[in-house]
Amino acid sequence: MIDLKGLKSIILLNYLKDSMLDELSRITSIKEYRAGDYIFKENHEAKNIYAVIEGKVGLEIEKNSSTRIFINDIIHGMTFGFSALVETGEKTYTSSAKALTDVKLYVWNAADLEALFSKNHELGFLFMKRIAKIIKTRLQIRNIQLLDIYK
Repeated sequence: MIDLKGLKSIILLNYLKDSMLDELSRITSIKEYRAGDYIFKENHEAKNIYAVIEGKVGLEIEKNSSTRIFINDIIHGMTFGFSALVETGEKTYTSSAKALTDVKLYVWNAADLEALFSKNHELGFLFMKRIAKIIKTRLQIRNIQLLDIYK
C-alpha cells in the first residue's frame, strides 16, 4: 500500500484531501531506475506520469543526433511526464527523462488517472489545474534559457 504521507510530499498532490489521496494511492506504483537509465525518451509514446520520491532526474531535448540539451533537474517532490495526460491525439513525450542518480519514483498510468478523474471530477479538476501551473512555470524557465542562449 502506498503511504499517504509520501504522496503528500509531492508538490502536485500536497493540497489534495486525504480521501482523494487514498483514491489516487490505489492506482499508484513505485519504480526504481539506476543512474544513467532513461525513464522515457523524447517522441516516444507517453503512457505514464512520474514523481520523484528519491534521487534526481534530468529533462533533456535532442538538438540533433549527437547533441542533447539539458533543460532542468527534477528532484524530490516534483512531477514530470505530463504529456501522457495533457496531449490530445497521439501522446508522445516532449523531452527525455534520464536518471541522474539512482531514483525511486511514483508512477501513474495516464489511462488509470483519466478513469479516476471521470469518477471524481473534483480530483481531476484540482490535479489538472496544478499540472497547468507547473507547465506554465516550466515554459517560463525554457523561455529564460532561450533568451540566455540567444543574447
